[in-house]
Amino acid sequence: MSFFRHLAPALLVVMWSSGFVGATFAAPVAPATTTLLWRYVVAALLMVVVVLALGRRYGPRYLRREAVLGALGQAGYLYGVFRAVEEGLPAGTAALLASLQPALVAVVLSGVGRRSGGGRRQAVGLAIGFAGVALAVGPDVAAGSGAAGALWAVLGMLSLSAATVLGDLWPAPDDGRGHDVLDSLAVQGVVALGVFTVLALASGQAAPPADPTFWLAIAWLVGLAFLGGYGMYLYVQRTRGPVAVSTWLYLTPAVSAAWAWAMFGQDLPLLTVAGFVVSLAGVLLTRPPRPPRPAGATRPGARQLASRSAQA
Repeated sequence: MSFFRHLAPALLVVMWSSGFVGATFAAPVAPATTTLLWRYVVAALLMVVVVLALGRRYGPRYLRREAVLGALGQAGYLYGVFRAVEEGLPAGTAALLASLQPALVAVVLSGVGRRSGGGRRQAVGLAIGFAGVALAVGPDVAAGSGAAGALWAVLGMLSLSAATVLGDLWPAPDDGRGHDVLDSLAVQGVVALGVFTVLALASGQAAPPADPTFWLAIAWLVGLAFLGGYGMYLYVQRTRGPVAVSTWLYLTPAVSAAWAWAMFGQDLPLLTVAGFVVSLAGVLLTRPPRPPRPAGATRPGARQLASRSAQA
């Protein structure tokens, strides 16, 4: 489990980045609302089957909290991102605007008196991380994109930021049932399905297209972006904190560009690679330093070696 905890942030970056590519993949064949509706038809049905099979039960306080977080962190965020891509905003630029989230989350938590850890070190790391993001997607920004797409991406970022802050300030109720990431994914997925069902029916965009590419995009978005991306997001948020999980998202623009290169043959500029390295340096700088070892303390390995020597 310790190994997985260390690996989880890297998995988060890869899986979260896949969502931007999935949105680009689906955009030519279906409206954003249609894609999101069917993504959650599949994802929510899958999660409901799993939690029913496991006999999970939820109290009203838990359902209320997860419903709010799901409406903001999944429905609001994804609708903003998908609408941005639908408006022609490049995936890398959408990821850039979404990556404003770490600084916003850190500022808000500091403003309400919640220590996020790291102090000046964290502030410098956040600045370096954002500089790397700007470097990674500089060509897209310089080319310019529609104001409507940029606005949708910013609204999505604000929605996810609100969910991240609330998730930290609004503790999950201790009802003795030991809810975990699986439970959050299930409840939030059902809430997002409800939101996108209303939107799709109201706009007359509920029917899926006949193009088989659409269902390939849905499989991509459910398997990689929902189960992988949101699963890792919730896990890292719970094990490392809201600022840490947000800061790792600084790496998503460059990784999204790498996904697009692998999937669609798009160019992977040297600036993108350089930006990834700079962002990674910023992320590593925001990590809290290890507490100093008490004087006279020895490493676990050293204690074991000393014990074996004594026994010999």
